[in-house]
Amino acid sequence: MKKTYVIFVLMFLCRAIIFSQENDNEISFLYDFLKGKYELIDRYPDSNETYTGRVEFKKSDDGLKVVRSVDGAETEGTGKIETATADSIKVFRVRFNEKGSDYEITYLINSDLDNYARLTGYFYLKTGDTRKPGIEALFSGHMGYEKK
Repeated sequence: MKKTYVIFVLMFLCRAIIFSQENDNEISFLYDFLKGKYELIDRYPDSNETYTGRVEFKKSDDGLKVVRSVDGAETEGTGKIETATADSIKVFRVRFNEKGSDYEITYLINSDLDNYARLTGYFYLKTGDTRKPGIEALFSGHMGYEKK
């Protein structure tokens, strides 16, 4: 009985190590999948005002560096793969400061018909004071994107 218990514990530990490596590989793949340049369409939180712009995700040590370009103003932030909901769905969460306010955007990760990343998400104040979140969509700029 004791031998069976030891074998079971060893099998469990091996599976936990393998799962951890699989999860790390999946997150690394998602960062590679997401990095690049995007066209942006958005609506500000608590507003009906819409705007367009560009976003670039660049590899960094602990996720992706985010450079947003809207109306000639450039802001930088960070992006990380995190989980949301009780089902632990992987999302891409971006944090940045714009005009003195700290924002977050929680994107669902999808792909377009050419297998490039397409992201849609809610844009809100990090403090939780947003009554009506903004809605943002990012479309891969792989077709002729040039930074101005």
